[in-house]
Amino acid sequence: MMIDEETNIILAIDTALHSFLERRRHVYANIQVTDLCYCLRRAYFNKTMPNTNNDTDIRLVVGILLHDTILNQLAELLHGVTECLTVYVHPLNNDEFLTIYGMCDLLTDNYVLELKTCNYPPNTPLNSHVMQLNAYLAMFEREYGYLVYVSRNDIKKRIFRIDFNEELWNKTVDRAITLYNCLKHNQPPEPEKSGLCNLCPFKPYC
Repeated sequence: MMIDEETNIILAIDTALHSFLERRRHVYANIQVTDLCYCLRRAYFNKTMPNTNNDTDIRLVVGILLHDTILNQLAELLHGVTECLTVYVHPLNNDEFLTIYGMCDLLTDNYVLELKTCNYPPNTPLNSHVMQLNAYLAMFEREYGYLVYVSRNDIKKRIFRIDFNEELWNKTVDRAITLYNCLKHNQPPEPEKSGLCNLCPFKPYC
């Protein structure tokens, strides 16, 4: 049966959107900083099970495009480098090594900047974002950084300076060790309940 032109156009749009999102979600390492800042159980399932959720949220596409547009301009104006990749290696027992990969949004000579697009900028920085930026401060050896929130609705901005916290970094490494061992022994981590649970594609497994 021949597919009509309108159906072909719809299929082409869906293919383009999914292709765009898949490129942005590319997993470049086993354990990444972003795995550690949210629910470890979700990170585990992301790595061990196929994600069957094929819905495309256009808000996500818009957010990514806005994020990348602003970030490229920031890099030029602030004399920084975008999407810098680094790795932290932590020795374990039995001659094993844990590697954590991190890719910060913007790296300058003095600080790390993480850009977050959102519906409404928060009054205080989200704990998961603080943990993420703090990890980059450790990995890129910077004493402070900035969390920058930009609203997708009206371009309102909110900026928070974050100083490096060694205790939080140690907690992040501990979470990485937990995830590493869970992946090694095929044992899912305990659920970490939050307001994001209803949006999780792996909710039926909790």
